[in-house]
Amino acid sequence: MLFKTIYYETLPSSNSEAMWLGSTGVSEGTVVVCSEQTDGRGQVGNRWESAPGENLTMSLILRPENIAANGLFLLSKAFSLAVVRSLACYSIEALIKWPNDIYVEGRKIAGILIEHSFSGDSFAFSVIGLGLNVNQFLFPAMDIVPTSITAETGKDYYDVNEILSSVLHNFSLLYGSSKEEINSGYMEKLFRRKGYFPYLTKGGETLIAEIHEVADSGELVLRDGNGRLNSFFFKEIVYVLDE
Repeated sequence: MLFKTIYYETLPSSNSEAMWLGSTGVSEGTVVVCSEQTDGRGQVGNRWESAPGENLTMSLILRPENIAANGLFLLSKAFSLAVVRSLACYSIEALIKWPNDIYVEGRKIAGILIEHSFSGDSFAFSVIGLGLNVNQFLFPAMDIVPTSITAETGKDYYDVNEILSSVLHNFSLLYGSSKEEINSGYMEKLFRRKGYFPYLTKGGETLIAEIHEVADSGELVLRDGNGRLNSFFFKEIVYVLDE
């Protein structure tokens, strides 16, 4: 895949800009990168906080062929895995916390937001946004414990453009690979992949279960102690994490 990068000093949201550019017909592989976001977005309306100029904030426009609308989560799997493989190049062992947050030993280092555009009933394009903490040491008070590449390695500074190139390179390799290879790699790097752990359902019930699979539609399929399978979409269930 050929990438064309468009740099901005400041944007409200790189994903919003990429969604607009996608609607104008720009080519697949167009990448929106900004130094500062004033209204960065995470999953389901959550805000993404990032210190200006210290981290990687980007959005990639894709126009995949031969992917059904109910199977577009495969793009999210591939991009999450690409980020994990890029971090491994810096000796950081990261895992994917379903659906696509990137964690290092319980600390969040990156978040991914994927959005799709349709023209009537037809799929038009996708935008994958990434916020990856690179050089930031100090973080605002947050519900989760954040980390960054510099915090994990102890090195003072990394070239954000170099890390961008690594992520795009790893994604391009996966983008051309098979569904089976992507699914296998994603499951291998999934947080709490093996073993029974507590989850809290939307209804307030605690479910002790293990991960069976992540469906093509993005559903997390859990198996309880009696062998029953239960499927959940994002926000229908949350991990119960150690304090």
